[in-house]
Amino acid sequence: MYAIDLLKGEGIPIRSRPGGVAFACLVIAVPLILGITMASIYIEHRVAASVQMQQLGRLRQAIATLEPALETKRTLVERRTEGMDLLGDVKTALTRHAQWSPLLETVVDNLPENLVLTKLQARRNMVQHRVPAKNDPEMEIDISVPVRALDIGVCGQDEYTAANAVRSFQDRLRSSPVLQPYLDALTVSQESGTLDGQDVVSYELSCVMKPMIE
Repeated sequence: MYAIDLLKGEGIPIRSRPGGVAFACLVIAVPLILGITMASIYIEHRVAASVQMQQLGRLRQAIATLEPALETKRTLVERRTEGMDLLGDVKTALTRHAQWSPLLETVVDNLPENLVLTKLQARRNMVQHRVPAKNDPEMEIDISVPVRALDIGVCGQDEYTAANAVRSFQDRLRSSPVLQPYLDALTVSQESGTLDGQDVVSYELSCVMKPMIE
């Protein structure tokens, strides 16, 4: 078949070859795909960044809310530590210092009715005491340790009655559950004296406590 071009090449389209069509599609499709991919990545990153910023904001709010509680906790921990240290100091002090109030109360409660209390004095002396050395238990060394004593003065008019009352007083003190754990020795001395212008028999009981060895 013959084709006659009466329009001088302007009316019949040029036949397209498959290779040209494919190249044209690639020229259009590749930039379009790259653009769509880059736009997707950008949008995805923007969304992820927005979510992370929101989470960061919530975390900052939570930290700001918890900060007073954390500060309170730190304060409580510090006070607890200080309290534990103070309790340790109190425990050490209790082992080294006698609590005189219960001892004095014991003396007053056990004082016989026919004796008059004329003296009540607490004192403390330092004495030498031999103890095993800390570095060498087989060797003994002399150390100065505090020894407490409680001096009790009493008197009575009748010598016989007063003597019996003092012996009873001694026995009560030695068997007292309050004084007994501390008591090391109890001695009694006697002398004559006067009370309100009248002759009396005076006694002094010296309660020597056990040494306070750390």
